[in-house]
Amino acid sequence: MNFRFLFILSAVLSAVAGGLFLIQPETALTLFGTEVYVATLFVGRFLGGALLMTGLMIWFLKEFGGIPRTLGMLMLGGSAGGFGLTLIGMTSAGVIRNNGWVLLVVYGLFALAFAFLLFGQQAASAGYKKQV
Repeated sequence: MNFRFLFILSAVLSAVAGGLFLIQPETALTLFGTEVYVATLFVGRFLGGALLMTGLMIWFLKEFGGIPRTLGMLMLGGSAGGFGLTLIGMTSAGVIRNNGWVLLVVYGLFALAFAFLLFGQQAASAGYKKQV
């Protein structure tokens, strides 16, 4: 696994989720068991626009030379924050009722993958340096 693959995967997932929230916010909100009001539809469309923009930004930034480590740190922070907010939304706030576990799994896997690429892979490869 490398940064490029993980960036492509997160860009595609963000763009698809963003497109769903932007075009069909009612469908996307009912997947998570939230109430569907005019205000939540409006906020859902804003979320869709932000997710779509995030997906496109990750897609285009994956090609820059010095960016992967910095973007990986940002994605790790965003994934860990998303995991925490989803957990709060499921437990104490009660906003996310259905299928919240899907969000927890996705955010958790992305956080673990980015943490491994940033910290674990270096530690693993440090022990196997060639001696010249």
